[in-house]
Amino acid sequence: MRKLQDSQPLWHALIWIGIYIVAVNVGDVVGGVLNFPGATSIVLLILSAVLLVYLRRTRRLAFYGVRRVQPGTLPATAFFIPLFVTAFVSYGKGWAPGLDTETVVFAILLVAGVGFVEELVFRGFLLRALRAEGRTTWAIVVSGVTFGVGHVVNLLRGYSLPEQLVQIVLAILVGIALAYGVVLTGSILPGAVFHALFNLSGTLTSDSVWGETVVAGIIAAVMIPYIFFLRSRLAAVGPAPDPPVASDGSR
Repeated sequence: MRKLQDSQPLWHALIWIGIYIVAVNVGDVVGGVLNFPGATSIVLLILSAVLLVYLRRTRRLAFYGVRRVQPGTLPATAFFIPLFVTAFVSYGKGWAPGLDTETVVFAILLVAGVGFVEELVFRGFLLRALRAEGRTTWAIVVSGVTFGVGHVVNLLRGYSLPEQLVQIVLAILVGIALAYGVVLTGSILPGAVFHALFNLSGTLTSDSVWGETVVAGIIAAVMIPYIFFLRSRLAAVGPAPDPPVASDGSR
């Protein structure tokens, strides 16, 4: 995989996306067989640890955005405030029925694993591979669209087609905004935190057609102008600097 990082970065990204999809489905199947709903969360936390060890050994943590936000870059993203606001909109629908401590704990573990892994594979591996071709805006849009369309696999997890279409559209918008944030700040970590909070709000709140429609409308109304704002800021200030190259060529 180390050689693939350098010679075929796009394939490197796609392979890890595939590994992530398989891991989620394995977790779901194992959880169903063992009647243990927390199986997927444990699988994803293990995958997160594997990815961290892998990147540490290849000295690519910072290269793929697993580093702090670069100094002075947060104002260009409006401190991610518009993005983080949308992470709490779903709570307006009210809490989901039947919540207990075990459900909440495993929900938190699940969204933490999903948030980190998806940000790393889509806004770390994939975005970096696409940016290597030299067209940053194109890379941002393609990575966002890929992220959104990738949610079609949730049809296998019991989502209806209308629910899935709404989720894909919102995921594309959020994915593009997150990609802009990574390019501007040089870090995937704010996106990982947002991603976990956003998914958690959807997991812990009630599910209704009317409520989901209102929430989707609010999120879209925030994301569309925010994307144009981020686009203008990137044009004005440029991307965050890349991490330094190590003496052996790694980062």
